[in-house]
Amino acid sequence: MKVRLRLAREIGEKGGLEQWRNALGTMLPKALREALLESIGNSGRAEASGFLQNYLSDSEQGMRRAAVRGLAATGRAEDAQLLGQWMGQPGLAIEESTEVALALGGSRASNATSLLLQAYPKAERDELIQCLLLGLAQRPFAQTQAFFQGMLGNPATEPDRKKEALMALGQFDSVKEDFFSPYLRSADPEIRSGAYLGLMVLSEGNPGPKLLVALQGETDPQARISALEALGTQPSGDPWAMNRIALSEKEPMTRILAAKAVARSLQGREATDAAVVEFGRVWAPELSRLAIEGSNQEGLQAVSALAIRKKSPEVRNALARIAAQCQDTKVQAAAQKALQGKNRASTAP
Repeated sequence: MKVRLRLAREIGEKGGLEQWRNALGTMLPKALREALLESIGNSGRAEASGFLQNYLSDSEQGMRRAAVRGLAATGRAEDAQLLGQWMGQPGLAIEESTEVALALGGSRASNATSLLLQAYPKAERDELIQCLLLGLAQRPFAQTQAFFQGMLGNPATEPDRKKEALMALGQFDSVKEDFFSPYLRSADPEIRSGAYLGLMVLSEGNPGPKLLVALQGETDPQARISALEALGTQPSGDPWAMNRIALSEKEPMTRILAAKAVARSLQGREATDAAVVEFGRVWAPELSRLAIEGSNQEGLQAVSALAIRKKSPEVRNALARIAAQCQDTKVQAAAQKALQGKNRASTAP
């Protein structure tokens, strides 16, 4: 199937009108036809726009959505304008309107940002608003800075909407880590959570130390969980401070998330490092116990925490215990996968 998908995309990008028609007539699996339509937008051929527009009225929603992605990929302002108008149709299925919002976010069309900005105040359904924010977060920040700073600074904007915006900005590396600093100090825990989760998905910079400082002053339980989740992805740089915090946590899930943050903070350290040895001595057996005795979610998180340090003998012993003794089959399977070296979450040196 992978070979056939690659062929469909190649026909879309390098073929012409006749090849597209022939391929769509013979490629029966839906996934192949959708992949072809989507790739036609990257062909650079003048006839791609008209060809794709015809599929906006196709009887299959998947084909209509693939045509949307293809039209956004042409980079033509006229195609983006058409999509913006199509998105605003009364009664359009939410799956299709959100597809447009996301596709315009990644489009090369010069008017894509303005179309998203125009659509945002008119949107009523939560799903579309969320996707418009994601689309806007993909655009050059110079084009969206006034919008995001305005909505984040507006007291009338709902805190959960601000949270979504901050998460979106981090997801697409639209801003640098310092952008989040004022929101880490917000009086509203929802906004602080958004800043933590935005920093969590940021791929540039080194936000871990900033997150650790914020965590030490965080008192809201839910915001604290968000901060710990972020520190499970972004190394704090101070495993001993993180270890003290983890040992003070009482609730099983919070304790597991904190232990995961400890594991992440050990990134790049040698096996003989005192903090690494301490993790194997203290946290490997405890995470094993929490996985075996806890809920499904606790077990999966515990395995994920252990997988970060899976080259450690103590951690591998802990994973082996989970694989052998845990009654939850999903947790058991996750442990087995980590032992086999297939757990992608692991970044242990």
